[in-house]
Amino acid sequence: MRQLALASLVACLALTGCSGDPQERYCDAVQEHQTALSDIAASEDAGAIFGALDAYEDLQDKAPRDIADDWAEVVDPLRELEQVLTDHGVDPSSYAADDPPADLDDEGRRAIEAAARAVGSEQTVTAMAAVEQHALDVCGTPLSR
Repeated sequence: MRQLALASLVACLALTGCSGDPQERYCDAVQEHQTALSDIAASEDAGAIFGALDAYEDLQDKAPRDIADDWAEVVDPLRELEQVLTDHGVDPSSYAADDPPADLDDEGRRAIEAAARAVGSEQTVTAMAAVEQHALDVCGTPLSR
């Protein structure tokens, strides 16, 4: 019995560090990603937001239950837009809806516009506001400065 308890303790330390506070783990991740997210937020490159996706997904993975759904509402539409752009060979940094690439067909344009609308939807914007506010309220720091 003693060996089982010791094995469980070792497994816990190896897998999670036994950090019993998921909130603390999440807040540490917020601080860890803050500089990169600040740089992305300050960028004038329209495609820069896709550089935030890995950080967003890390935060989504570490998010406490009360904010996890909001992270999914932020990450999923961005990943979808990124995929649609990739599928149609479109550079997000240079795409303009009013002047799409000459080789982009109507179907591709419609798919990109639909994915972009999902990113800009009230649901996604509200979710982003919620994760930003959560970082301030719970972690005492914004996602970006």
